[in-house]
Amino acid sequence: MNSYTLVVDLEIDLHGERSDPTPYNSANQLAAIGYIRIGLDSSPVVVYPDDLAGLETFRGYLQNAQYLVAHNAKFDLAWLREMGFECGGKVIDTMINQYVLNRAVRFPLALSALATHYGVTEKLAALGDAISAGKNFSDLDRDVQEQYLSHDVLATAEIYQKQMEQFNDADGVSLIPIRDLMCEFCSVLTDIERSGMAIDLDVLNQVDQDYQKEQEELQSYLKRKTHMLMGDTEVNLSSPEQMSEVVYSCKLVDKNKWKEIMNIGTDERGKPKRRPKLSLAEFKQSLNQCFKRSYKTKALQCPSCQGRGHFFKMKKNGEQFKKPTKCPGCDGKGFIYQDLKERAGLNIKPSVALAASGGFKTDKLTLSSLLRSADDPESKKFLESIVRLSAIETYRSSFIEGIRKGIKDDSLLHANFNQCITSTGRLSSSNPNLQNMPKGKLFPVRRAFVSRFDGGELIEIDYSQLEFRVAGTLARDSKIKQEVENGFDVHAYTAKVLTEHGEPTERGPAKASTFRPLYGGTSGTPAQMAYFREFFGKYKGIFEWHTQLQEQAIRTGRVVTATGRQFDFPGCYRNSQGNASAKTQIVNYPVQSVATAEIVPLGVILLCRKISELELQSRVINTVHDSVLIDTHPDEIDIIKDIGPACLLEAQTEAHKRFGLDEFIPLAVEMSKGKNWMEQEDFA
Repeated sequence: MNSYTLVVDLEIDLHGERSDPTPYNSANQLAAIGYIRIGLDSSPVVVYPDDLAGLETFRGYLQNAQYLVAHNAKFDLAWLREMGFECGGKVIDTMINQYVLNRAVRFPLALSALATHYGVTEKLAALGDAISAGKNFSDLDRDVQEQYLSHDVLATAEIYQKQMEQFNDADGVSLIPIRDLMCEFCSVLTDIERSGMAIDLDVLNQVDQDYQKEQEELQSYLKRKTHMLMGDTEVNLSSPEQMSEVVYSCKLVDKNKWKEIMNIGTDERGKPKRRPKLSLAEFKQSLNQCFKRSYKTKALQCPSCQGRGHFFKMKKNGEQFKKPTKCPGCDGKGFIYQDLKERAGLNIKPSVALAASGGFKTDKLTLSSLLRSADDPESKKFLESIVRLSAIETYRSSFIEGIRKGIKDDSLLHANFNQCITSTGRLSSSNPNLQNMPKGKLFPVRRAFVSRFDGGELIEIDYSQLEFRVAGTLARDSKIKQEVENGFDVHAYTAKVLTEHGEPTERGPAKASTFRPLYGGTSGTPAQMAYFREFFGKYKGIFEWHTQLQEQAIRTGRVVTATGRQFDFPGCYRNSQGNASAKTQIVNYPVQSVATAEIVPLGVILLCRKISELELQSRVINTVHDSVLIDTHPDEIDIIKDIGPACLLEAQTEAHKRFGLDEFIPLAVEMSKGKNWMEQEDFA
């Protein structure tokens, strides 16, 4: 049989959660398969689950295809593998294709958007209309089903052919290795999602109960404290604007004037506006005009409505109207507020850099910054409580509820891994977000993640200082190479420098500061400024490499990584400080992409391949940034201990083979194990 490319699209009937079209919900059912063999079939073929002969024909085509093409291929692969269909050729995802071709420029990746973009067969609206009406694909007339699915298959095939023209031209041929890696990783991620993660619901419920208790205690304290700070003024703890008034004792009253002073927005060329040349005194005077102070108030019961906030009008015949009228005396609040002439709030001086349109920011990062400089114990406790309450609310809704929702009929958590969300190619995840799952005992959610095997272990393998080693390799920084080979701990070094310059810091918290200059961040405190000077004075190769990247972006509007991945920066210019306008992204993207979008996926691919070759029961169940998590059968712990680190380290050699990536600085890994994902200990 001649080699061919098989284009596939599946339609699913959703009988369970409408937002969950995965095969892990047993209520969902396959409705139809549409396919076309490019160059061999004259038109798309639609096969239904009851057409056994048609399914077997499709199975043969799938096994013998040189390429399987699909849009959002991970979805189709999951269903095909659940039904026992295996693809014999390479997988190509048209969504990944477009993501790579976009070169980090935001662009809609839906099939309908790509069809419009390329001017090919348009999708029909029939299915969307049916779903909006609460129907399924199978509820459509059979001729409409075939027409709709045929349109999708043709659109995917035509988009694929248009994309291949771009990949094969002079500007796009170098992108093919990156595309191939992402598509290969897509196939592996499908199996990781299918494997799922075992969850101890008793532990999860206990963690949730502990969170809920603490949440209620914090809410009670903050309500009492805000009442003391603001008098009887009602404060919504969930309102950033109202909490800004509590924290900073002022309220923004002239947003337009404030925007004018701060020069929010862009000029006619689309560039950031410059701050006017005002003296410091003039600037402060102008800024003060935008705000008014907040004062404590006392709530007095409205005499008109007696605190009800409304009253009923009477008809001419003496009957009472059914609907109440809002009291005009108190505007429906039930109380009239009397100014006590006493300054309210914590009276913390805001920084103009932290200002927002509804008042000064009260987000976690801002409040954490204020905490470091707060010397009043009560203010400190109040700020800590706000931060903690916000975190608990986020963790309960995003993680605990996300975990519960993600557990399917097989009692396993099946999270989603997304390859086309971040600009760098770094994975993101959803339902729940495993990439940001909290660590440590402060939010012990990871304790609920356990092995599915009786007596099994969760083994985690982490790359050691991956970004630092990759940056040193890309910049060919001899100092980094020397320090790595001598076992130098860069995070401990960072903590030492910060501490010596008046900002006591331990190794763990120092990690954020370590990578700030590496990724083009800016310094803030005097200690951070001192660290920046020492960093670039010490690692001259990094500084020179950053300069080269910026020059490349300004000159060509594009940055090309050592592996061939490309990032476009249209309109990039040199700012008044002499740096490229998008400096942070320009120096950040190459490190992030090579480290977490190339090295890590290669390591995961090699490890999954090895596990399959050895026919092990253990399986990779998660990858977070620069780490891999393996649910390990008790009889295979020693095997995983041997092959796991070897496969992840082999990724560097594989990157050299595929992309010509220099092996200037060798990689290293660390490995731990435990009965759950939180309580891990290093291997002996």
